[in-house]
Amino acid sequence: MTRPTEDVSPLVPRLLLAGMSVTAVLALTLAPRSLVAPARGAFMALADRFAAPVVAGLSGWQWESSLNALLFVPLGAALALLLGRRLWLLAPLLGFVVSFGVEYAQLRIPGRVPDLQDVLWNTLGAAAGAVATSLLLRRGGGRRRAG
Repeated sequence: MTRPTEDVSPLVPRLLLAGMSVTAVLALTLAPRSLVAPARGAFMALADRFAAPVVAGLSGWQWESSLNALLFVPLGAALALLLGRRLWLLAPLLGFVVSFGVEYAQLRIPGRVPDLQDVLWNTLGAAAGAVATSLLLRRGGGRRRAG
């Protein structure tokens, strides 16, 4: 009896991708601001250069919320890929757990300001990444069966 392709997919690359996503989120959200500020400045300069027409009309709050969501898109995608087609719906929930944990930890870090709205935007970002990955997994699975 053969197993579906999803079951034989290499687990190690998926675990590495999820681990890298979690590490990036934790580094950017829990590291002291003095360490994160240069990376944030470089990112903002790149975003201003390449995305200026898209973000020109956004307020500071909208821009921050968008960045919070974007930060969690790779995490949601990596978790959905790790969980597979049947359990991908857990990825946004896990994104919420990570986000809530980050905000809770920020209570104890000088210079960090926890915000429950960040949890909402981070969770929405994780959900967007999970949905996109789920759609790709379904589309890829449909092609394999048809071919």
